[in-house]
Amino acid sequence: MTETIEFGGLSCDVNLPFEWSPFTGSCSGLSPSIEQANQNCLKIVLGLDEGMNEAPDESAELSQGLQRMDFKINIILEMVGQLVSQNIQMPISTDIKLGPKAIQWLAPTNPPELGQMIQIKTYLDARFPFPFLVFGSVTSITPVKGGDCIVMKTAQENSHSLELLEKYIFRCHRRQIARMKSETVT
Repeated sequence: MTETIEFGGLSCDVNLPFEWSPFTGSCSGLSPSIEQANQNCLKIVLGLDEGMNEAPDESAELSQGLQRMDFKINIILEMVGQLVSQNIQMPISTDIKLGPKAIQWLAPTNPPELGQMIQIKTYLDARFPFPFLVFGSVTSITPVKGGDCIVMKTAQENSHSLELLEKYIFRCHRRQIARMKSETVT
């Protein structure tokens, strides 16, 4: 998976529950309800990782209380996420390279066809088991050891969804760099 691809900026390598299917929607894009669901999914996933920002005029007691409440809400959300995920069949986790304009993955069997419009369903965070949907066309199929390396150029056009996705990718990329630095230190 070393081919140079235009991912539309920063990209990240992640392992996520992932599946693709032929895209049956209109060429104009995902329906407004799916775009809204994608935006909500990204907002929630991004919100799960945001720490408490302390305002300088907050008292220490109030700040500690808010942090305890935030911790408890996150525990409840994780528990609800686990309950929901027990009732849905999650796709197999797959290593993907995610960018705002392209997605790359290894298909061990039954790859899509070159030029085919497909839809990808992925779950961005195990604590929030609701799918993020993206569609586009397959621009590259390269036979490699273990299957075919597939590249799909995304056709998302909603600027707010793209901004949120770029923010998610930035955070994933930042975590990868921090993990690599900690591995070289140890």
